Amino acid sequence: MDDIAVDYEYGTLKEVIVGRGIMLYPDMDQARWAAEGVGVLPEAEAEKMWERSGRLSTDLPKTRLVETENDALIEILERFGVVVHRPTEVTRELVVANYGEEWLVNGFIQTYSRDPMFVVGDNVIELAPGAPLRRAEILGYRKLFAERVEGSGAKWFQMPVVDATSMTSGDYDKNDHAALEGGDLLVLGRTILAGTTLNPTVGSSARGVAWLATILGPQGYDVEQVRIGPEFLHLDVCLSIPRDGLAIACPGAFVDGLPSALDGWDLIEVTTRQARLLACNGLPIDPDNYILGYNDDEDGSMVRGELEARGITVHAIPFGNHTEDGGSIRCATHPLVRCLADPHARGRT
Repeated sequence: MDDIAVDYEYGTLKEVIVGRGIMLYPDMDQARWAAEGVGVLPEAEAEKMWERSGRLSTDLPKTRLVETENDALIEILERFGVVVHRPTEVTRELVVANYGEEWLVNGFIQTYSRDPMFVVGDNVIELAPGAPLRRAEILGYRKLFAERVEGSGAKWFQMPVVDATSMTSGDYDKNDHAALEGGDLLVLGRTILAGTTLNPTVGSSARGVAWLATILGPQGYDVEQVRIGPEFLHLDVCLSIPRDGLAIACPGAFVDGLPSALDGWDLIEVTTRQARLLACNGLPIDPDNYILGYNDDEDGSMVRGELEARGITVHAIPFGNHTEDGGSIRCATHPLVRCLADPHARGRT
C-alpha cells in the first residue's frame, strides 16, 4: 500500500476509513453535558436524541439503516479504486473495561470516523475529542492502526490525556482542556484550518488548536483557529473544499468572517439552515468528483447544481440516517492516503 499521506482536502483519495453504524445514545438525564451539546442539532434531530436516550442502536433499526447508507458510500468509493477500511465494533463491555461502568451514561458512537483522529502529511494523530460521547470510539481503531499504521513510516501519536472526571460531574466545559475533533480540521497544503465552535461541550477548543500548532508548526504547517457559532458542531458543517479555489461555505457561521486562506476564491454560499442540515458536508474523491449526501429536509439540489455548473461530477446518495445524528459524508470518512496527482501543481498553500 501507499505511504500514509494527506496533503489537501481535494487531493485524489486513494485510501479511507468509513465509520460503523454503532451508537449508544447518551443518557440525556444523567449525562448533563448532553443537554447543551445537542444544541448543535436542528430541533427535530435533537428531539430524537432525547427519544433514544440511553438506547443502543443495534436494538433499534438504526444500525441496519446506517450500514445500508455506508454500503452505498463504499460502492462509490470502490468504483474509483479507493481502498476502504472499517473499525472493529465497540461494545458496552469494551467501554466498561476501559473507562468504567459509570462512563456509559455518556454513550459512544462509531458512525463518524472523521472525528477521533487527524491524518495530515504523514502524521496520524489520535485526538482528544471535546464531546464525552466521542471519547471511547478510538478503541475501535486499535486493530486497524496496528495493521496499517505501525511500520508504515507515519508518525503515530496521541494527544495528551485529560482528567475526565468533570465530564460526568455536570460542570464540564471543553475549553478547560486541549480538545480536538477531526471534523474541525481541514487541510490546505501547509495551512490547517482548525474550527472551534462556541458551544462549550462539543467540538474542539482553543487549547487543542494551540497544542496542534506545537506539533505541526515545526513541520512547516500554519494552524489557523476559525471560530464558528454555537449552533454548529464542526467546521466541516460550514465549509467544504471541492477543489483549489472553490469552496462551499456558510458565511453566517463564521464569528470572525471567512478564513483569509479563502480570499479571492469562488464561493458557493449556503444558508445557516442548509449548513445545519449538512448541505456542505460532502467529500471530494478528486478535483472532478464529489460525493454529496442528502436527506428529507435538504435534498442537496442547490449545491449539486452549482458544482455541476463548474464541471464537477456529483455522486449523490441518501444519507438521512447519518445526518440525523449530526454528520454526513465527510464526517463518515477519514482519509489515510489523499494527494494531488501532480505534486508540482498544488495550488494555494
